[in-house]
Amino acid sequence: MPRLLFHCLALISFASAPALPQSSASGTSSTSSSYDPTRPPSAVPVNNPQFYIRFRQALPAEEYAARKVPPQQRQPISTGLPRLEVRDLLSGASGRSPDSLPLQPLTLTPTTTFEGLQQTSLTPPDPDMAAGPDDLIMVVNSSIARYSRTGQQTNLQTLQQWFSDLIPTVCPFGGPQGCRFLDPTIRYDSLHGRFLISCFSEDSLSLKTHFVLSVSNGTSFTGGWKNWALEGSRNGTAQTAFEVDFPQLGYDANAVYLTANMFNVFSNILQYAKIRILKKSELYNPATTTLTFQDIWDLRNQDNTKATSIQPTVLRGRPDTGVAPGILVNAADVQNADYLTLWRINDLLTPTPVAVRTTISNLWRYDFPALAAQKGTLWRLDPGDNRILKAVVRNGILYTARNSGYPSDPTTVTYDRISLSADRATLQARHIAGTFFYPAFDVPASQGPTNAFPNKLITGTSTDPNGNLTFVGISDVKAGEDVFEAGKRWGDYFGGAVDPVQGGLWVYGEYAKPRAGSAGRWGTWASYFPVTTSPQFTDVPSTNPFYDPINVIRLWSITQGCSANRFCPNDPVTRGQMAVFIVRALLGDTFTFPQSPYFTDVPANHPFFAHIQKLRELGITTGCTGTTYCPDNNVNRGEMAVFVIRAKLKPLLGEDFSFPSTAFFGDVATGHPFFKFIQKLRELGVTGGCSATTYCPEANITREQMAAFLTRGFLN
Repeated sequence: MPRLLFHCLALISFASAPALPQSSASGTSSTSSSYDPTRPPSAVPVNNPQFYIRFRQALPAEEYAARKVPPQQRQPISTGLPRLEVRDLLSGASGRSPDSLPLQPLTLTPTTTFEGLQQTSLTPPDPDMAAGPDDLIMVVNSSIARYSRTGQQTNLQTLQQWFSDLIPTVCPFGGPQGCRFLDPTIRYDSLHGRFLISCFSEDSLSLKTHFVLSVSNGTSFTGGWKNWALEGSRNGTAQTAFEVDFPQLGYDANAVYLTANMFNVFSNILQYAKIRILKKSELYNPATTTLTFQDIWDLRNQDNTKATSIQPTVLRGRPDTGVAPGILVNAADVQNADYLTLWRINDLLTPTPVAVRTTISNLWRYDFPALAAQKGTLWRLDPGDNRILKAVVRNGILYTARNSGYPSDPTTVTYDRISLSADRATLQARHIAGTFFYPAFDVPASQGPTNAFPNKLITGTSTDPNGNLTFVGISDVKAGEDVFEAGKRWGDYFGGAVDPVQGGLWVYGEYAKPRAGSAGRWGTWASYFPVTTSPQFTDVPSTNPFYDPINVIRLWSITQGCSANRFCPNDPVTRGQMAVFIVRALLGDTFTFPQSPYFTDVPANHPFFAHIQKLRELGITTGCTGTTYCPDNNVNRGEMAVFVIRAKLKPLLGEDFSFPSTAFFGDVATGHPFFKFIQKLRELGVTGGCSATTYCPEANITREQMAAFLTRGFLN
């Protein structure tokens, strides 16, 4: 059937809707299916061979093209010049820093590096990845794969196969052959132990789009998933004539956020950006049959321009540090902008949420990045516009990474550090003397709460460390191997993820492979940069297997040690000390607590009174008896599992959380009173046991073991 007729059908099914300033509405979806990626994949045809994915910018094409021209041609620079410019907005100081920064939370070279997903029929690939306790999952446009931590691919399928059960709903006209699944992103929610995969589906005939979301049942790739389809053209329940582009995914302790730019189906003109809010309590419950959501759309910057490409944040560590939930951020589309727009969602889980705007000003004035030159050709690559591509919240600080352009550095990546309590930027950094685009970014716990950035800031690039042109590749990870095609956009984003167990940084991006005739080809590459820390205690040498977790909890002031300069790693942990460790890992040292004692053996003058009171208020403990806490008793490993899992999951899931039914450990049978807590602790990667097959639940937990539990459970 001709597309024109389907446009007419779309006109019938879409009602026009006026674009109103910041509107909100509620909606539902009951379209879902269960998916087992280990079953033989369905025989869904691969569509559109060598399909080039269009790029939709907020501006008219002529204005966009004019702003992509560099103000000057970059010249090669001499060897040894620094490559990062840093501006401290607290002290006013600025300067150029070498690659070897004083603070090095990550190793300078990767210890694991391997080939990822290879050329599909779609360009660009938009590579993204997530790291779980046992699995690495990587996505590109139209494909998804599972890898081991050493780089062995163990499962590969197309997104059409993954979402095949949803195709009759999302592509009723185009069917399997005409159903595209594009712009995939993936996250591992380390707060609650779930993988999240999002993309958008497009019926190639009607052009109708859906948000498509897949949620794992637990931390494992093989543990089953639930797929959801949420109609993108609806605002709540009201139909519009608009379609989804550039969907993005984020989460905090309470909700999952989907965002997208919405374009008119017929004119292809941007209408507004939309935020869709999903309750975790529904989304993470496998029994949910109807998923409710709240939409907010048509948000405006301070200058009344449309807020576009709104990036939802990922919450890392310490979920209860007093930061209001619902943090999103966007860059400006105007020339010479000096601000970012921060959004906080008030009344988050109600039917009427409101996005409250804060403007973060006094930034380096920025524009779109220029077209990037590459070695051996006049063909230039388009790294897109200046949208924010990564946004991470850790301990009340928002970190962003975005493409940008400046007169001195026309094609680069900028990083911002924003205090959410003061609503101001405190630090900026940008790559200089080269071409840089698409950051692979996240913030490891080993960074600590300092006013700094991680020392490994990986990007795409077409220049070498001396500023000379190269084939397009990934900085410090993988060199390009050939020229890429003229007029081709070089991706939309790269992947970056903190490892939830080891705490280091996984990065994932694309590089140019040898051409097939005149056609450029892309490949992807993954690398892992482990944590590195500086010694904090004289009795914890670098040979101690818990060296890094001990240093990390000192960085975050969760411990001061057992005495001056000593940690006493082998000492047992008492119930009183455990209360301090857990509460500091969750909240820091700034929190309210009931003033009337819960326990007769913990009076108001007890040194751990505040922390034990808070632990009881949060429902993490009820004491050792009905009226006492027993603060001086040692904590065994079984009890520790209960404390950690309750602290981590109880606010969202209560005691009703899923866990593997087959015992991990020979000494913790299904009848053990702490069985489900120990099973969940192992599933989340917080423990590997005291041996490969045992957990030792009755053994006292030591301070060094406690450091690993805290870092893996609450900081990574």
